[in-house]
Amino acid sequence: MVRSGTTYLRKVLHLRVHVGVCVTQIDNIIVQETGDQSRKIWRLGIMNSDGIVENELTVRLHGILAKVELTPGNLTKCDAGKAANLCQRIEVVGLNSERFEGAVRNISVLHGAFARFFGENRMLPLNYGERKGESRLSCSCLFLSRISAAGDEEVPFEAGVDPLGQLAKFRKCGLVHTPENKVSYLKTIKEANNDGSNEEIVIYEAFPGSFRPGDIVEVQGSLIALANKHGKVKTTFQLSALNLIDASFSKAAERSRAKVVIPTPAPVVLKRKLWHEAEDKEVVRARRQLRELALEDQETEK
Repeated sequence: MVRSGTTYLRKVLHLRVHVGVCVTQIDNIIVQETGDQSRKIWRLGIMNSDGIVENELTVRLHGILAKVELTPGNLTKCDAGKAANLCQRIEVVGLNSERFEGAVRNISVLHGAFARFFGENRMLPLNYGERKGESRLSCSCLFLSRISAAGDEEVPFEAGVDPLGQLAKFRKCGLVHTPENKVSYLKTIKEANNDGSNEEIVIYEAFPGSFRPGDIVEVQGSLIALANKHGKVKTTFQLSALNLIDASFSKAAERSRAKVVIPTPAPVVLKRKLWHEAEDKEVVRARRQLRELALEDQETEK
């Protein structure tokens, strides 16, 4: 069952994946420092022919969701220190798709741009995370930023991100949701025109809770660099948008699980063996006397 499902995903992914990370020129990429002293972030910018940085370099690739953690969960025992590190997190795989593996290799090229800027001795190695020789790309984005480091205005949470208001309560601790923490959740649907002649692709907003392992998605984000307390620099993939392209596999898996009939366990009758012999004898004697009384009443009535 797993093998056939994996084969299906390989075929669909081969058809869906039509774009990876295209790095054709490294000379026009520059490292920029953002943030403040409490949390410095280095990003990659793209320069035009005049040497002016026009846009941040963004990454777009397609893959299959292997892990999904897009909602905060239960934060009853969570303090401000832990809340500052809570992330919207996913892990995508390509099932050894050549395009996905090529995209991962091209991300290592971007990592090299940071390595040249900071120096090889200061950079930590890029860790994709592999399982059984298969590349996995982890993507994340913080739910909250400290007010001192935000540099942006506070924005409301996206629909479905904080339905119980658990994250909002940390505002009194100096943690807020900013555009830097915003992740756009989308889904792509093919819809027929009114006359039914052609289909057009329509993109809608989606809830983070609608994403499941096995979904084919488009991931958008950027590779950023962060310094740790030891002065070393590591790169991480910051998630900015997640687009659901094909959920047929995860839906089929849910239907299969729903059809599985869980057998009802047979009732177990427990008999009292120890220390209750006297009580059991009294119960038997009382029942016998009640039956005898009932018979006497019937004879009297006759």
